[in-house]
Amino acid sequence: MRVNALFGALIAGALVACATTQLPLPPADAENMRRHIDYLAADDLAGRETGTPGYRAAADYVAGQFAELGLQPAGSDGYLQPVPFRRASWDKREPTMVLQGRDGDITFRFGEDFVASPPTASEKTAVAAGLVFVGFGIEAPAHGIDDYANLDVDGKIVVMLHGRPDFLPSEVGAHYASGRTKRMTAARHGAVGYITLNTPERQQRWPFARAVKHMRDDSFDWLGADSQPGNAIPGLHPGIYLDMPAGRQLFMGAERSLDTIYTEIANGLAPRGFALPYRAALTSGASHEKILSPNVVAVLPGSDPELRDEYVVFSAHLDHLGRDAEGRIVNGAQDNAAGIAIMLETARLFIESGRPPRRSLMFVAVTAEEKGLLGSDYFAQHPPVPTGAMVANINLDMPMLLYPFRDIIAFGAEHSSLGQTAARAAARANLRLSPDPMPEQVIFVRSDHYSFVRRGVPAIYLITGRDSLDSSIDGTAMQNQFFQERYHRHTDEADGQVNYVAAEQFARVNYAIAREVADADRKPSWNAGDFFGDLFAR
Repeated sequence: MRVNALFGALIAGALVACATTQLPLPPADAENMRRHIDYLAADDLAGRETGTPGYRAAADYVAGQFAELGLQPAGSDGYLQPVPFRRASWDKREPTMVLQGRDGDITFRFGEDFVASPPTASEKTAVAAGLVFVGFGIEAPAHGIDDYANLDVDGKIVVMLHGRPDFLPSEVGAHYASGRTKRMTAARHGAVGYITLNTPERQQRWPFARAVKHMRDDSFDWLGADSQPGNAIPGLHPGIYLDMPAGRQLFMGAERSLDTIYTEIANGLAPRGFALPYRAALTSGASHEKILSPNVVAVLPGSDPELRDEYVVFSAHLDHLGRDAEGRIVNGAQDNAAGIAIMLETARLFIESGRPPRRSLMFVAVTAEEKGLLGSDYFAQHPPVPTGAMVANINLDMPMLLYPFRDIIAFGAEHSSLGQTAARAAARANLRLSPDPMPEQVIFVRSDHYSFVRRGVPAIYLITGRDSLDSSIDGTAMQNQFFQERYHRHTDEADGQVNYVAAEQFARVNYAIAREVADADRKPSWNAGDFFGDLFAR
């Protein structure tokens, strides 16, 4: 397998290059991290949801810890970088969809035939246009798929399948299959709206009924200086998501049925697009509210006059989910009070080492990760230093501190020189670097580090590996049990599930990574020919 071959070469190269004169890694303090996690995951903070008093208390706590450590404030308001958000809610309104054909109109029902999210760009919007099926809605001719080839979608509503064809590499495919990329591609071709259809394979994993449970959820987006949502695309009507029976009606009388298209997908094909014999009239509306929720930012200045204006950025999201549908507080101890605690302890290790880093270190506790990586997206687009000065991002998100471990997993290791750095750091910490055990989850594009990647910054994201120091513990089973019983649930508490031996290990290996990046003569670089490096760092 190509990924395993890459990892073998990566680790071999890292170990050959590993310096023998490095100082031993300093010890981490478990009690410091326990104190941080106990505070941040307490019921008093009510789950740290973005924009709430509980989140603001958490932000003030982190700012206070930065100050106690002696880090320099780097926000626009001391340690705080206020992020303006727009929250959109239905507020007793509902979107509508009417399918218009030669034989009359068909009205689809919100919550039964389709779902949508409240629009953040406008409080009232409507569009009526012809429909064009565009396959998966992906334009990637270099990878053998161009769903817009020979199609005219200017002024039309595009109908696209969720996801991507199986033949696309997982991480490359995840980029092209993301809603953001698909929306931008549709708009670039002149589309005025979009409708997404489920596939049978996704229906098995994420049935439409599951989406219906969230049909009343609010939408969030950060606001730019012009008060426009940062992720809105002018002229593109908010999307809707159709259930499969309703989707079939769009193809009645068309050159191919939706079931024929599903058969093509099952046979490994990327179905070609064609015009559909219908128009659709869509309306949507929402009530808007502006809220503020800050990122928290601090800097440890570098000591080298030639390198101190380059920054190694640590990121960890501070927010969580607030309460669940039953009103229970979802405290997020592992996700992500633990990541914040590791970041604070890593900063302490640098300060108390007595050896300032050559490059500067920036520590960022970001908001609104659970709303779609919005806080890190805002920060990466509005950094307190030039974007080009950020030479690396090390992300800390749900490190899985469940048991003492023998290995680490570094998402993104195969994309840049940070992979070899991580392998050397692991060796220094008496650990090994293991390949991604769940590539189908495409974690590389699903946490805050990806906001930095999209700005051309090499990034890496670590979690604990699955090989426990205790042979009686099955690390894979224990991680899976966490996902099944605690992840995004009220049971993710600051209790005995948090293992502080693992926390010490994790802080030390992150310190080792940052120490090498901060002190190296050369800054990290994307690997030659890497898809993400070529796409974002040109």
